[in-house]
Parts: sequence; C-alpha cells; structure tokens
Amino acid sequence: MTGEGNMKTLLKIELERAFKNKWFYITLCIELVLVIADVRTVALPARMAYEEFYIPVRDYQIPGAYCYWMVVNNGPVYRLFHFIFPLLISIPYVFTIYNDIKSNYVYNITSRIDKSRYYLSKLLTQFIVGMAVVAFALISSFVLTAAILPLEHPTKASAEYNISVTKAFPELFYNHTFVSAIVFIVLESVVFGIIGCIGFIFSYLLNNVIMVMLSSFIIYYMDFILSNLCGRYGSLMAASKIGILHKAWVTGLVAELMIIAVTAVVVCIIRMNKKDLL
Repeated sequence: MTGEGNMKTLLKIELERAFKNKWFYITLCIELVLVIADVRTVALPARMAYEEFYIPVRDYQIPGAYCYWMVVNNGPVYRLFHFIFPLLISIPYVFTIYNDIKSNYVYNITSRIDKSRYYLSKLLTQFIVGMAVVAFALISSFVLTAAILPLEHPTKASAEYNISVTKAFPELFYNHTFVSAIVFIVLESVVFGIIGCIGFIFSYLLNNVIMVMLSSFIIYYMDFILSNLCGRYGSLMAASKIGILHKAWVTGLVAELMIIAVTAVVVCIIRMNKKDLL
C-alpha cells in the first residue's frame, strides 16, 4: 500500500472510531436537548408574540429567525454552550488517543506503518471531531429556529440585533445574511476544532485519562480567568462567539489559536521522531 493509501486508511479508521461510538451520539443528544431548550425559551415565545404584538403594533423591523438564532441572540443556552463546548468536543475521541498509548496499540500500529501518518491522522481526527460537534449544535439551532420563525432581512437601523459596527462582520450580516450564517458556523466550528487539539497535546503529557479529557476545558477556563484578571482583549470563551465577535478581539483570537495549533503540530512532530519503547 502506498503512503497516501496508508494515510487515507488510517484516517478512515480513526474517523470511524470517533463517529461510530456511543459517546459521540450521547454528545449530540446533549446538544440537541440544549438547542430545543433554547428554541422553546427564545424562538417560540417570539413566535407567539407575532400576532399579539409585532404585527399589529410595529411598522418597522419585525425580528425573525436571524434575530433569535442563538449565535446572534447570545442567550443563556448559547453562553452555556460556550462554557461546555471544550468538554463536549473531548468526549467522543480524546480518550482513544490516551488509550492507544496505555494499551500499547500505538506501538503495534507504528511498527507496521509510517509513524508520522499515524500521529497526523490522530490530530486531524480530533480537529474534525471538534468541528463536527460544534457544527451540529449551531446548524440544528438554525434549522429549528427557522422552522418556527421566518427568515427576515435584518436592517442596520433596527435595535433588535446584537451585531453592531463594533463587531467583526456587520457588513456581511446585513448585506448577505444567509451567507453570514454559514460563515459563522464554519468559523466557530474551526475555532473549536483547534481548541479540541489541546486534548491531543495533553494525551501524551498526562497519565490520567480524566485529566486528559478535561485538559481542553481547563486551559479554556484558565484563559477566561486570566483574561478577566489581566483585562486582556477577551478570552477564548468570549471571542469564540464568532457572530458577535468584537473587531478588537480578532487579532488576539487568531494569535491564541495559532499558539494552540503550532503546539499541537510540534507535539505531533516530536511523537513522530521519538523512539518508542515498549
């Protein structure tokens, strides 16, 4: 088998391990319950108010799905998501990285194939899993909200929306609203895909599976605490809300994500070149 074939096969195996296990589906169920709670407490009351308040009284912008979609609305459930996303993206796959080391499965695999392809497939899989978990929450929220409320055309003059000129994407949101929703979902998923790679890093540094699975959350929450203590640009917890991301926070967010990504790649390279001893 060629090197390219090895890589594709490994990636397929690792993706199946991630997506075909009960913990992945448990994670999605948790997210779906939270999304339904958000729709029930935010979008549904707004829909009920249409005939009683919005349509008879208002002669200007009537808020719809874009206004009450959690990425723009920034309600309690969305804030809860941004507190627990680092945990949710770690549940389906991080423990397999740790278990491969402790069970010596890694040595069995790397004795037969190129070690670099094995570690790269693990890193890519964790990144993809993080993206998928977050994308599911955001997409399901958009679909369910749009099933209850109409897709309106937001206007800058309206005070209903949390996306002002101080945010990173106001022009995109008000001029190409549906495209902006796709961009918000993709970028936020990528952000947490990178954050999820923290678990990959610590799976080779720690000797406790629980701490490995909590590592992304611990670093993420420590960043939040330090940001508040030091008065920095904004923590990962705040800046990862792409829809309402402040312009002033973009540089800091990109810098932190690059640090995580580079560290993950460096750890991957170190593991590739390290002589494994049984």
